[in-house]
Amino acid sequence: MNNTFDIRRFGWYARVEFRENWKAYALFPLIILVIQLVAIYQLCGPLRDYAYYKQLTGYMLRPYPSLLLSAGITLWLVGSFSFRYLATPQKSLFALTLPVSAFERFCFAWIITVPVSLLLVYLFWHFSWGIATPIIKVIYPKAFVEYNKYYGVDIYSSVFIFVYTAAFMLGAVVFGRFSLLKTLSFVLGISVVLYFIKLNLLQLLIPDATKMFFSPAPYWGTFLNIETASGLNLSPRSTMQLPYFVWWVYCLPMVLWVITFLKLKEKEI
Repeated sequence: MNNTFDIRRFGWYARVEFRENWKAYALFPLIILVIQLVAIYQLCGPLRDYAYYKQLTGYMLRPYPSLLLSAGITLWLVGSFSFRYLATPQKSLFALTLPVSAFERFCFAWIITVPVSLLLVYLFWHFSWGIATPIIKVIYPKAFVEYNKYYGVDIYSSVFIFVYTAAFMLGAVVFGRFSLLKTLSFVLGISVVLYFIKLNLLQLLIPDATKMFFSPAPYWGTFLNIETASGLNLSPRSTMQLPYFVWWVYCLPMVLWVITFLKLKEKEI
């Protein structure tokens, strides 16, 4: 039973879940909209400092960072809720009359967290910027909204969305209560530890280094720039960049999702 999947039983299970938790699921679109409004305010400099705006000949607004930010935060929140809720066996009459496998429960939570939430984030992002853009152009005629280029968004953005979302799913199953805060603290703690390990290793390898520039995020580990006391400027590039990239962007989310499913099975035994 723990590994079976029946589409009809899955549909019944999904209907019951929505009927019992529709208020919580309805809250997430509101959260997405609030995140978008905050992002628009933060990205639109004239809203915060009109005197500075008057000195400019033009002002560029870039909406895509708000899409990335709202997608990440929303998926972390939804993943933490849906997997924490499903992390314990149900004792209701519905669970007794229609047993649901761990795989079906995992699939339901994953679908709600990833494709459904991403679709809602995109729709609300498009809707909010579609309303905000003409208003901004009327109030600030020198402002220009650039939709043609993905400023601040690259392929590693999928790490921000999928890897961290998978981490919050796993954290919800492992930590239970306050899993969002616990997982966030754990991820930040691991990142800080890795940063200082990397810094100490570089100082041991290059003792005369005066400046070191590298990303604190572990998944940008191939970026490195070093200045030495003798005036050398080193920017080494690793031949392992492609495997490193494939691991972080494609493999790690899958690994974390599999571990999350196994943890759900473990809790049902």
